[in-house]
Amino acid sequence: MSNIDWEIRAKERRVENKALKKRIKELTGSRDLWKNKYIKAKVSLTAVQMNVEIVKKNIQKIIVI
Repeated sequence: MSNIDWEIRAKERRVENKALKKRIKELTGSRDLWKNKYIKAKVSLTAVQMNVEIVKKNIQKIIVI
């Protein structure tokens, strides 16, 4: 009886571990995808902000003249 208990528990743990590894893989992929999207958005926003600053400076130069 004792011999069967640990075998059953070991099989259940194996199935659970396999499911957890699959979930970790899915979460890692999802995290990497969103991280890359964030980085691209941040770069794009920085470029737009730099362009806005250039436009503001040009407008101020025009106003001064």
